[in-house]
Amino acid sequence: MKKFLRYSGICALLLALVAFILMMATPAIVGTNSDFAVKGTIAVFGGSEKIFGALAVTYSPSALALIGWILGLVGLIIVLCGVVLPLLKVNALVKFAGLLNLIAVICFVIAGIFMFIVIPTWFGANNLDVPNNIAIGAGWIIGAILYIAAGVVAILPAAADFMAKKK
Repeated sequence: MKKFLRYSGICALLLALVAFILMMATPAIVGTNSDFAVKGTIAVFGGSEKIFGALAVTYSPSALALIGWILGLVGLIIVLCGVVLPLLKVNALVKFAGLLNLIAVICFVIAGIFMFIVIPTWFGANNLDVPNNIAIGAGWIIGAILYIAAGVVAILPAAADFMAKKK
């Protein structure tokens, strides 16, 4: 278990990185009976998309998807710092390691939850009714699960330290 705890930061970083890539590279919203799909970048940042070759439709971003993207990025940066700084023998953030770890966990879990509720927020931002044949894209479901898993893996060292101090 101690070997896994040593590498839990790298595991959390890899899980969150895959989730971040899935968030941007896969469709966020897909139609189950049609060819309707909203790209992840459109759901997060908004933008225009050409339909039928010439007609361009402009979409507004989902506020919660944008917040989830920002939280995922912040969590990635925090975990990356937690992985890189010990390798560089920088002890400046040792006192704040637990707090930074907790912030990363909160960022990952909230980003994962926000990825799950993209459908009502995106349709609400664009003043559209949610059709019955709409679902979250598989990449976004897997990405949300990976973000939450990254949060769980990132909290393990702090939980192990807490349990060791209780004994």
